[in-house]
Amino acid sequence: MSGLAMEGVSHRFGPILAVDDVSLEAAPGEVVALLGPSGCGKTTVLRLAAGLEAVQSGRVEIAGVEVAGPARSLPPEARSVGLVFQDFALFPHLDAVGNVAFGLAGRPAAERRRAAAAALERVGLAGRAGAWPHMLSGGERQRVALARALAPAPRVMLLDEPFSGLDTALRGALREETARILREAGTPTLLVTHDPEEAMLAADRVAVMRAGRILQCGAPDEIYRAPADAFCAAFLGPLQGFDGVARGGRVATPLGPIAAPGLADGAPAQALVRPEGVLLGAAGGVPATVREVRSLGRSGIVALVLDGGREVRARVPWTALPAVGERTRVAVAPEMAFVFPASGG
Repeated sequence: MSGLAMEGVSHRFGPILAVDDVSLEAAPGEVVALLGPSGCGKTTVLRLAAGLEAVQSGRVEIAGVEVAGPARSLPPEARSVGLVFQDFALFPHLDAVGNVAFGLAGRPAAERRRAAAAALERVGLAGRAGAWPHMLSGGERQRVALARALAPAPRVMLLDEPFSGLDTALRGALREETARILREAGTPTLLVTHDPEEAMLAADRVAVMRAGRILQCGAPDEIYRAPADAFCAAFLGPLQGFDGVARGGRVATPLGPIAAPGLADGAPAQALVRPEGVLLGAAGGVPATVREVRSLGRSGIVALVLDGGREVRARVPWTALPAVGERTRVAVAPEMAFVFPASGG
C-alpha cells in the first residue's frame, strides 16, 4: 500500500493497554477519521504512526516502507509525516512564511521561501505571508500550521483534534477546506477527533474506537445506518432505548415491533431508535400527544407522550413541527432502528 498501514499495533503504558491490536489503513487522497471518547487511545495511535511513541507490537508502513516493527523503528523526522495539532504551535518571532519555511530545514534559503510561499497560497493565505502570529485570526493560524505541515510534501498527514479550539462556523469551513486540500494533494490522512459530526463530514471512512480497540470502520453513512453495536450506534448520534425480548425475529417496544435479525427467541435485547426514526402522523401508528416542541432552525425536536405513558423524542423538519397538545400517531422508520443483545451496550 502506498499510504499509511498499521497492522496489529498494540501499546501499553505500564499496566494500561492503551492500544489493543489496531489495524488501520489510509489510502492516497483518503481522509480516515479515528473517532472515540477521551482516553480511548486514538491519540496514541496517531503518535505511534508518527514515531512519537515506540511500537511495542505490530508494524507501521508508510508508502510501502516499514517504519516501525519488531526489528525497526524510524524516528519521526525520517517518516515523512506532517503533523497538525489543536495547539497551532507557531513561533511568535517568525512571520507566517517564516513559520512555514521552518519545516523545510536543509534546503537553500531561496528554495525554502518559494516552497513556503506556495504552501501558503495553497491554503489561501498568500496575502498574509508577512503577518506575525499575533496578527492572525485563529483560523489563519491553523491554516499556517497546515501549510507548514504540507510544505515538505509529506507522505502521510496526521491531524490531532486540529479544529476543536475554533468557533463553530469557522470550524466547519476550515474542516471542509482542509479535507479538500489534502484530497487534492493526494495525501493519506488520519484525523483524530471526538466529534462525530466532524468525522462524518470530513472523512471518507470512520473508525470508531473504544478502550484501545477499533470496533467498526467504514463509510460514515454505513456506520450511521448499520452500526456494529450499541456503542457505535450511540456515539454517532442520540438514541432512545427500549429493553425487550426477541420473539419471532422481532422485539416489542412501545413504538411497535422492531426487527431483530439474528437474535434467538427469548434472548434479552435492547432496541435503539434515532429521533429522526420516530415518524409523526403515521397511519396505524401508536397514539401520542405532543408535550413540547423545540425549534433548531432547519429542524426541531418534538417530545411526545405515548398513551401508555412512555415519552419519546422525534426530530422532524421545521416545516412539519406540530403544536403542543396536538394528537398524532407515531411509528418507527426501520432504517433508523437497531436491535442488539441486551449485554452488547
